[in-house]
Amino acid sequence: MASKRAPFKSAPASPSGATGPVFTAVLLGAALCYGVALLVNHGRMSWPPNQLLASLYTVAGCLAVVGPIVLARGGEGETGLGELLWMTGGLLVWVFDAVALFRGDWRTNSWVTPLGYQTMGLTILAVLLAGWRCRVAGRNWSWTNVTGWILGLFWIGMALASMSPGRSTGLALR
Repeated sequence: MASKRAPFKSAPASPSGATGPVFTAVLLGAALCYGVALLVNHGRMSWPPNQLLASLYTVAGCLAVVGPIVLARGGEGETGLGELLWMTGGLLVWVFDAVALFRGDWRTNSWVTPLGYQTMGLTILAVLLAGWRCRVAGRNWSWTNVTGWILGLFWIGMALASMSPGRSTGLALR
């Protein structure tokens, strides 16, 4: 009696250097180091941290820049709403940078934070509400989804804090 065997399936290829987790870690580390270098070069990194929220906004902008690269390389499985927020924030930064380059404003453009607190935060809030309404929010709690949620909620919080009447929150941008 012949036994039935499952057809041969090749094992998934191991991630190469350009698509593996090491490359992602290097990309994220470079983004964080670039954010800190920007803060040090502009004299914003000091103790005590007087402009802590503005500094975090710059670092969040650096993470947003690498977001589309990290998420485009991602792959299988269901994506979550956090990843949508991160991708949207990153694409906003890339698009505004491309427009500044096209206009010739590349010398005066703030490359990692081309949008103000309110514009970025309210746009991300609109994407969050639309994604919720369209039921994009999956149960996927990967590190990219959690990072996207953290960035998205931070941007929304910055927008709401900057709109509070008569309250100085120390939100010095650029």
